[in-house]
Amino acid sequence: MHYIAKYFDKFAVTKTTNCNDNKVNVFLYCNYYSFYSQKVLMALYEKGINFEPIEVDITKGEQYSSWFLKINPRGEVPVLKVNNETIPDSSRILDYLELYYKPESPPLINVTNDKQVLKNINKFLLKSGDIGSSKYLRKLAEENPAAKGILLYKADMQERKRQILSNQDEYLKILNAVDHVLSEVELLLQSQNQGNWLCCETFTIADINLAILLQRLWELGLENRFWANGKRPLLEKYYKCVKQRNSFKQTIPSLPFHIKMIFLSQPVRYVGAAGAVTVGVVALIYILKKIV
Repeated sequence: MHYIAKYFDKFAVTKTTNCNDNKVNVFLYCNYYSFYSQKVLMALYEKGINFEPIEVDITKGEQYSSWFLKINPRGEVPVLKVNNETIPDSSRILDYLELYYKPESPPLINVTNDKQVLKNINKFLLKSGDIGSSKYLRKLAEENPAAKGILLYKADMQERKRQILSNQDEYLKILNAVDHVLSEVELLLQSQNQGNWLCCETFTIADINLAILLQRLWELGLENRFWANGKRPLLEKYYKCVKQRNSFKQTIPSLPFHIKMIFLSQPVRYVGAAGAVTVGVVALIYILKKIV
């Protein structure tokens, strides 16, 4: 198998930006399959911020390991570390990057004074959620007294989400809700001038969220339901365009990278990653249902 490993070594995910800073003082604890992480990664690449990613293996539950719980007691990625400052939660990280860190970098939220544009950007600030093993979380809660409260809370939430998502009728309602949201996206794209992105001529955080959502739906093979073959032609064109952005290519694991996982990883690792992608999308759709 060494010749296969040698071949796939060429397909590692790009992990740094091209910028002039020689000293790296920004570190991102992340996972390239996590929706939250992807959102921050793509923002960092868009802003041209030099950083070092520290990958946390969520397929093995590393986000609940004792070393990581000391960094983020909630057991969630991503976490940004700048010098001696630690910022958890993707929304807080994006606010920090937008408002405090290198204000001269390209904005992703405050791109205009137009109130309607800003309203549209905020409307599409989608969120996701992960669903893990509640039994495993309860076990970890007993092993980590300092994080017991939050781990038990997460275990309860996971059980509730699984109950909802295991119901076929509820799942269909969620897919219908996504249909409704993407119809709104298609209408918004119709209102834009040629060459514009989702909300305006500038690529914004709303585009990052939409790009990752579309990618997740594509990974589940749902593009024919939602936009392909002329169903939503502007959305289909948008997805093709956004995939060409360097920030997207640097953030999203490529097909060869997926194949590399299949050939070179332990079976449990691959199944875990595949499950993380699938469940992450379903959780994302669940939250979409709540904002429609």
